[in-house]
Amino acid sequence: MKRPLAILLVLLASIPAFCQGSVPSKTKEAALNRLVIDNFEAGDFKKGRDWWTFDRASAGFVGGYRSKYAIEIKGTASNWYVGGIGTYLGHTDRDMSRYDLFDADICNNGQPGPSLKIELYQDNGGKGMVVEDTHKKLNPKYTECFSYKLKIDWTGWKHISVPLQDFTNDNPEDRDTVWNPKPGNGAGGLLQMQVIATASSRNGPVDLALDNIEFREGDHGRK
Repeated sequence: MKRPLAILLVLLASIPAFCQGSVPSKTKEAALNRLVIDNFEAGDFKKGRDWWTFDRASAGFVGGYRSKYAIEIKGTASNWYVGGIGTYLGHTDRDMSRYDLFDADICNNGQPGPSLKIELYQDNGGKGMVVEDTHKKLNPKYTECFSYKLKIDWTGWKHISVPLQDFTNDNPEDRDTVWNPKPGNGAGGLLQMQVIATASSRNGPVDLALDNIEFREGDHGRK
């Protein structure tokens, strides 16, 4: 599914457009005790990982953080909400439970004050995909959405590292609310990620870039 499913404060999703990036090899990931979602070094919308955009957001490539490329999110808000980007992460053989940190490099090219909401969709119903529950206004059925809201109070580049335990479940009703992105026993693990932008004013612009998005093992991994 290629639209946002659990925006509780600012809604709604529209039909997505596609863009893509670059994903490093699994061998390199294992050596670094991390899973790189995308470093965008392909710099080409026809190669690498599939991304989609939604609502008022547009995406392109700009200079990265100590690298050639990063993905840009731009747009003008309507009632503070802009939209964002997302990608499908589902792999039946991938155990994400070893990672306890979400890392990224983020650049603000505009005025300080916008926010990003990072959403991680975890399957507990064995469906292997995000299924919309039409009776609950976009809340995903058989799926938990763990989210973290980040205030962008800087300009230029900054590295962020967020403990996954700081992500909260946006859809706690009738679900196992524990972060456990490990496939098996009827669950499909981590399925999808979305990054949603809101502006610092009701109709303000957003001009952000993301690079080196990854999950990482910290010094004290999740038990």
